[in-house]
Amino acid sequence: MSEPIQAETVTTAGESRKQGFMGRLRTRVAALSRSPHAHAAMLGVSVIDGSVFPVPPFAILVPMVLAEPRKWLRYATTGTLASLVGGLIGYALGHVGGEALAATLGISTDITIQSTRLGVDTTLGQALSDNFWMLALLCSVLPTPYKVVAIGSGLVGVSLPAFLLASVIGRTARFFGVSFAFAFFGEKARRYIKF
Repeated sequence: MSEPIQAETVTTAGESRKQGFMGRLRTRVAALSRSPHAHAAMLGVSVIDGSVFPVPPFAILVPMVLAEPRKWLRYATTGTLASLVGGLIGYALGHVGGEALAATLGISTDITIQSTRLGVDTTLGQALSDNFWMLALLCSVLPTPYKVVAIGSGLVGVSLPAFLLASVIGRTARFFGVSFAFAFFGEKARRYIKF
């Protein structure tokens, strides 16, 4: 029985050499789902996903749910809560370091947007701030990097309650939706859910 496991490990290592940095990182994160500390690793990745980490927690969550489908509700709940903590960290990074980040990247939110046809006369920062709640909600549900939503919300000055509401709705829908789908439909869910 140990031979197939070794062969699988060799294949995975060989494939991982062919992948780029992101592919190797994703493979390593997914491998954490087989460790005795998989739940803690998923929580950690969920927290740092909201601020800096490039691999989403679903790379760990999905194999965990597939291995123990009866625990999907527990994993979805704790993953959502950890992701919200990470979102607050990302929001704080955008809020506190937003001006420095924008200056470093050469982004100006003071760019004027005018259109007499559409009746728009505002700045980029104000336009984003006024409409970012819906964008934050959509990006919290869709398979987009949550850190972009969190840091961007802090950067453009979305109110903290509005950001939290969008994040609670979006991250709950995402974690519970993904967990439910893989718990009840197994591997077939991969055809319909991207993460």
